[in-house]
Amino acid sequence: MSRTRIQVVAAALGCVLLAACARLPRPLHQSIAAEHNRLQSARQQFDQWNAHVKSVVGATPELFRGVPIADQWRTRLQADDAKLKSAESDQKQLTALAHRNRADSQKKVTQLLAEESGLRRAALNDAESVEAAASNWADFAHNPSSYLANMSAERAAIRKVDLGAIRKTVAQAEKDWPAQYSVLESRLAALEAGPKNAEREWTATAKQRAAAAHSKLTGPAAAMLIQEDDHLTSEADALPRAISHLREECGQLYVSWDKILADLDIAQQHGKNIYREKIETVTTRFPSQAATPDPKQNNTASSTEWKNVSQAQFQSVRNDLGMAIEHKDAGKFDSEAEHTPQPAGFAYIAPPSQGTNQYGYWTHSGGQSFWTFFPEYLLLQHLMWGGAYRPIVIGEYDSYRSARTAGHTYYGRATPTSPPRYGSHGTFTARRYASSRYMKSGGFGSSRYSSHRRRGSIFSRGEQGFRGSHRFGGAHRGRGFGRGLGRALGRGFGRRR
Repeated sequence: MSRTRIQVVAAALGCVLLAACARLPRPLHQSIAAEHNRLQSARQQFDQWNAHVKSVVGATPELFRGVPIADQWRTRLQADDAKLKSAESDQKQLTALAHRNRADSQKKVTQLLAEESGLRRAALNDAESVEAAASNWADFAHNPSSYLANMSAERAAIRKVDLGAIRKTVAQAEKDWPAQYSVLESRLAALEAGPKNAEREWTATAKQRAAAAHSKLTGPAAAMLIQEDDHLTSEADALPRAISHLREECGQLYVSWDKILADLDIAQQHGKNIYREKIETVTTRFPSQAATPDPKQNNTASSTEWKNVSQAQFQSVRNDLGMAIEHKDAGKFDSEAEHTPQPAGFAYIAPPSQGTNQYGYWTHSGGQSFWTFFPEYLLLQHLMWGGAYRPIVIGEYDSYRSARTAGHTYYGRATPTSPPRYGSHGTFTARRYASSRYMKSGGFGSSRYSSHRRRGSIFSRGEQGFRGSHRFGGAHRGRGFGRGLGRALGRGFGRRR
C-alpha cells in the first residue's frame, strides 16, 4: 500500500474514532432529565383527574342517565392516557440515547424531546378540561339553586344592555358610507343575535329550571341547564366588548391614514444590529354628516415614532423611504388598509375620469392637466410632500395607477433607465428627507429598484454604506392642523363622483 493511501485511510479512521468519541451535548442531557420529571408529574396529575372524574360519575349515576356526556369523558381520557403512554415510550428511548451518549444522536434526541413534550401537553390540557367539566356537573347537582341564581343574574345583565346607542351609530355610518351598508348590517345583526339566542334558551328551559329548583334534576335537564349557563356567561362577557368593537369599526370609516416611512436606522447594541423604522402617521378625520362642521376644528394631524423591527421587515422596505408603506381610505375599515408601498399623497388624487373628490380636483390649463388640492387640504398636501410639492400631472398619475393595478410599487421612473423620483434612492426623496439619518449616512449604496409588496420579497443585499447610529429613541411629535371640511363636505364625502 502506498504511503499516500495509508495516510488517507489513517485520516478516515481518525475521523470515525473522533465521531465515536464525541458525546451528546450537556444541554441535551439536561433537557432529557427535565422532560422526564415533567412527564412523571403529568402522569401523577392525570391519574388524579381521571380518578376524580370516575368518582363524580360513580357518585351520582342517576345524573348521567340518558346523556352521553360520561361516555364522552371516558373516551377522551382514554385517548389522553394513550398520548401519555406514547410520551413514556419516547422517554425510554431518550434515556437509552442519553446512556449511549453519542453526538450523532443529537437529531434523534431533539426530535423525541419535541414529540414527547407535545404529547404530554396535549394529554394534560384535554384531561384538565374534562375534569373541570365533571366538577361543574357535580357542583350543579349538589347546589342547583346557586347555579340558577347565577343564570338569572347573567340573563338580567344581558337584558340590561342598551343596544339603542350602537344601532344609531351604525345607522349614521350606513348613511354616511353607503358602500359599507351591507357589512355594517351584517355585523349589527350578529351582535343582536346573541341576546336573542340567550332569551330563546331561557324560555326553552323554563321547565328544567323549575325541576332543578325542586331538586328533581335529571341528566338531560342538567345537560341543558349547564349548557345554557355556559352560553349566558359567555354572552354576558362578550356583549359589551362586541358593542365597543362595532362602535370602533364605525369610527374607522371617518378616518383616512397613512404610515409614511420617514427614516431608517441600523444601530448597534451589545454588538448586535438593531433595525429601526421611523414612521410618520398622518390622519384626516371627517365629521359625520349628522354633525355641523366646525371651521376651527383640526381635522388633519401627524405624529412620528421610532420602532424596532425585524431584519426581514427592515429589508422589505429598504427601497421605500418617504413612501406610504400603508394607507387606508376614509370609508374603509382598518382591516382593509393597503400594504403595497406608494408615493405619499397619491392615494388622495381622484382618477381623471372622476375629475374631483373630497380632497381636490383636476385643473386643465395650457394644454396640461394637473391635480389641485382644495384649501381645506393644503396641510395634508404639506404633510405628504413638504415644501417640495409640485402639481402632479395626469401622465404621472396614469403611470402610478398602472403600477397599482398590476400590484407593483410605483417609484416614478420616467423611463426604465432614468432615476426614480420616489423611494429610498429617489430624487424627490433626496430633497424631502435630506436631514434623515438614512440620507446623512449615505444610504445603503447602490441598489436596483424592485416592485414588491410590503410583506413580500426580502432583499438580501448587505447594509454596507449605511453607518448605523448609536442613538436610540427619537422625538415624538404631534400636530393638529387644518380647517373644517367646508367645501369638501359640500361635495358629498363618502360618495365618489
